[in-house]
Amino acid sequence: MNELVKSSVRTLELLELFAAVQEPLGVSDVARRLEMPKSSTQALLTTLVARGYLSKDILGYFLPEKLKSSWVGGIQNRLISISKLVLEAMAEESQESAFIGVLTAEAKVKYLAKAISQNEIRYDASLDHLRPIYCTSMGLLMMAYSSSDDVARWLKLAKIKSITKYTEINLEKIYAVIRRAYKDGFAELKDGNIEGASGVSAPIFGPSGAIIAALNLGAPTWRYEQSRQKLIQIVCREAKLITRRLSKVD
Repeated sequence: MNELVKSSVRTLELLELFAAVQEPLGVSDVARRLEMPKSSTQALLTTLVARGYLSKDILGYFLPEKLKSSWVGGIQNRLISISKLVLEAMAEESQESAFIGVLTAEAKVKYLAKAISQNEIRYDASLDHLRPIYCTSMGLLMMAYSSSDDVARWLKLAKIKSITKYTEINLEKIYAVIRRAYKDGFAELKDGNIEGASGVSAPIFGPSGAIIAALNLGAPTWRYEQSRQKLIQIVCREAKLITRRLSKVD
């Protein structure tokens, strides 16, 4: 890789990092996450601030709100492009519905794309509706791979309440589920957000190594329980595939 291409890749990785995180980052944080020299990191950050692609305050550097999810070639655009065929293949193999989602700045889960099961009885969900972080397998999974400070702030923002009679609202138990998800590499939820619907999610990591999205298979609970191991295997395998493709530089 020549120096011009390497510099361009570093710039894109840096922007994708800021698109994926919620909090401001300092020079040392960025250098550590991207494994870059601090001097080079500082130069890139200063240039991007001068050109309006980043902002800076006393807490650190951050992506301006108007640019989140909208800069050309952004991480969410790449996710949607890469995941389209993957989601369709997952839905065909599993015979259940496949989704990819991210966290919003308000600590809600937003679906970016989906491929729906062909079964007459199936789980489906709108891409426009935002979902609580604490009672979705995507939300629990993304908290598992985030900092403890972020998790505490997100759960405070969430104003936890019961949505179904199976919704877990005890904070200690929610934290236990989050720890289990990190240990297992996937998160499951049964009937916690919609009674009669269950699902499993696995993490998708960006080029910086930070979690940027979650991949999910959702199904009617009775069918999920019958095919649980198969669905876990598929979602974990395909999340790793998307992660590899996001990190690939042609």
